[in-house]
Amino acid sequence: MKVIFIPDYSKANPYQKALADSLEKEGVDVFFSSNFSMLYVLTLLKKHKIDILHIHWPHPFLLANSRAKTILKSSSFIGELLILKLFGIKIVWTVHNIVNLEKKQGDLELFFSKLIARLCDKLIVHCPSAKNVVMDAYEVTRDSLIEIIPHGNYIPCYENIVSKTQARKQLQLSNEDTVFLCLGLIRPYKGIPELIDAFKKLNYSQAKLLIVGALLNDEIAEDIKKKCENKNIKTIFNFIPDNEIQIYMNATDVVVYTCNPAFFSPSQMPGAVILAMSFSKPVIAPSIGCIPDGLDSEGGFLYNSSEKDGLVKAMRQVFNADLKKMGEHNFELAKQLQWDDIAKRTYDVYQECLKRKR
Repeated sequence: MKVIFIPDYSKANPYQKALADSLEKEGVDVFFSSNFSMLYVLTLLKKHKIDILHIHWPHPFLLANSRAKTILKSSSFIGELLILKLFGIKIVWTVHNIVNLEKKQGDLELFFSKLIARLCDKLIVHCPSAKNVVMDAYEVTRDSLIEIIPHGNYIPCYENIVSKTQARKQLQLSNEDTVFLCLGLIRPYKGIPELIDAFKKLNYSQAKLLIVGALLNDEIAEDIKKKCENKNIKTIFNFIPDNEIQIYMNATDVVVYTCNPAFFSPSQMPGAVILAMSFSKPVIAPSIGCIPDGLDSEGGFLYNSSEKDGLVKAMRQVFNADLKKMGEHNFELAKQLQWDDIAKRTYDVYQECLKRKR
């Protein structure tokens, strides 16, 4: 069986590579590509004889810098999918987000995403909550079209050999500090300014906040820097190599995942939450989307994002909690999300698609 993943985000996020590596154990040859055009479609058919096209994030093939160009680009992509269907290639789509997280031209993306859903032989979502959301958003009427397969863990994807003491020494943190970590690409929807405001309200001298990740643009940097004029807040606005993720994770007491609810996709299971659980860390996160399906009160501080000071209240709970026990609980949950099991279930989805008449 031959499958192609689009787009290729494997260098920035180990999710696709981990899935592909386990699929190969099932006898699946996985190709990656960020290109998609009529010529590319014909090349796929002739050179590789692809069985399955597996879409992960369609927005790079739909969105352009103007509405007119987006309509043209999206229409072209739909046409290319139709050609694949005519040649018997099956289409599977893992719906990570209903539309792009910045909601740029979200109305157009939603319109064309509904058309893509109609062309798919199967849709995959990461939790039961997401299934209902996707059915409503894309007007899917067939319950059997959607398969629930969880997001895999990141335990095998990153080194984890640095001790807490070593990690804190590298980051110039005291062993007595209570360290909160926000790790990942700094984007507008992440709600970083709100996190900073909430942290300042803690007013606890030995609390430290690490904000770590590459910036999407300079405008975000200036806004955050103005708010971070506080000796207890440390910012590192760089891309963090895979081998250094362990330093920040192991120096931390609790990981904070925040977002602006208006920009959060209700079908999303944030990789940042899974990453924290894979490093045995408790997580503070809003009770939205797939998060409550994967993170429970034994390992997380879930809060109502619409409640005033909900994040602050969650952060204050950290000081009276058994963080080690919570982290161990999360690690046990993460261990259950084995990529080999997820790949087998994904392979079964592929097989089901191929059994249908071409």
